[in-house]
Order: sequence, then C-alpha cells, then structure tokens
Amino acid sequence: MTLDDYLAQYGEPLYIGSKHLIWKDTQRNRAIKATRPGYFPDGTIIFTSQPWHEPADPSSPHPSVTEMGDCMRAFGFRQANLNDWQRLDGLIAKDVKPSDFIKANDGVFPIDVCLQNPESQS
Repeated sequence: MTLDDYLAQYGEPLYIGSKHLIWKDTQRNRAIKATRPGYFPDGTIIFTSQPWHEPADPSSPHPSVTEMGDCMRAFGFRQANLNDWQRLDGLIAKDVKPSDFIKANDGVFPIDVCLQNPESQS
C-alpha cells in the first residue's frame, strides 16, 4: 500500500510526529505507523503495525523512568549508559526515553524503541 492508500483507508493520521504518521485500525485494534517521507535519504516510506494500547491516563500516557527501566529489564536489557540499553546477545536499544512507551492499564508497552543489531552494522 502507498501513503495515499492509507490516507484513503484511515483518513487523517491521529498523530503526526517528527518521524511517524500514526493511524488506528479499529477493526484489528492495531496502530499503523508510516515513517515520514523524507526521514530516509532516498524518500522510502516504511509501514509497520503493532497492537494498539490505550493509555491508562490519557493526560499522562507515558511511564516513569523507573517503570520504563522495569519494562526494558523484562525484555532482557541492561542499561549501558544514560539512554542506551543492551541485551547479552548484543542487541542495542538506542536513545530510550519514557515517551517511547505507553503506560496502559495492563502494563507498560514499548511503542517506538529504536533497536540496532551491532553485527549488522559491520
């Protein structure tokens, strides 16, 4: 599908950020994310989807730093420095911050964590 297809199917995005456009697919209860045009040098747009999580408190949708850290540790990450986390297998989560997560009634969920595999960088 193209960006125009998503606009035709879902209408205007619910969220327009510096990196993503986000729609809610209410039938499948999923977030549809389009990496904004121009974010990649060649103009590529990448579409992804993930489960939709409603924030427990819409006025404060993100977890605390402690809750974010607990979530990262639950996925096997250990803090490498102020904003980066790493697993024993080498996978790195870069520039992690509470706004990359949603705090829902049933837990804390990552929604925009940038993962890097150091082996693929060489």
